[in-house]
Amino acid sequence: MATATKTPRSSPRAGSLREGISRKRNPRKSQTSTLQILKTPGYQRSQFIRRALGLVLVLAAALVALSGLRENPEVVVFARDVDAGRALTAEDVATVRVPEEIIPAAGALHTPEAVIGRVLAAPAVGGEIITELRLVGDDLTSFLVPDGHLVPLKLAEPDLVSLLHHGDTVNVVTSQETAEEPGFAQPLIIAEGARVIATSADISAGGNGGQGSTSGSPATVLIALPAEQAQVVASASISQPLTVVITGDRARLPETPQG
Repeated sequence: MATATKTPRSSPRAGSLREGISRKRNPRKSQTSTLQILKTPGYQRSQFIRRALGLVLVLAAALVALSGLRENPEVVVFARDVDAGRALTAEDVATVRVPEEIIPAAGALHTPEAVIGRVLAAPAVGGEIITELRLVGDDLTSFLVPDGHLVPLKLAEPDLVSLLHHGDTVNVVTSQETAEEPGFAQPLIIAEGARVIATSADISAGGNGGQGSTSGSPATVLIALPAEQAQVVASASISQPLTVVITGDRARLPETPQG
């Protein structure tokens, strides 16, 4: 009696494995299918082209972004809001890369070492690019007063210090008795057009993280004047009581509309 030979059945999994091996052995088959898709009009070709274009655009955008980051110059910015009069620390500043066209032309700083330890002349906000004109120094003095010199001025009226702001224009005034009117002091202008750089109130508040108080601080104002006037004020401050009068834009009251 003849015995029937059983043909072993191939499982679907085994078939897929063989197909995968066959593809690996014959890479031209996958290339042919891709070419076939491109040659045959229809949904598959449109989808393939869209995906390819999308990939190209993503790669192009990434290359442009990387190229821009490499080319943009590095500048120093305020890492947080900082009070006037504060000596800047490493925590107050950061470096970022920005497009060259938004960098201020006047003295932008590019390394933290050029900023740390210097005194801020006026309050600053986080993210602002730091320039020489924001810091107490020769550039700021020259910007406010050409050929200017800094003069520390101790005021006879301490309460006036808190009313002064960085950049204010003031006249330095003293009083003097005349022979014609003994006992009556006439005002005498020592210097005109001085610019306020910083005050002891700013420095006191800045030195305490913005929580300081001006009580007990000397009523001192740092002003900028041309060389000759600066010497006159420095000499007068030794022997005479001095005060200042605000004469710039802040001294002008807004006009009241006529009814």
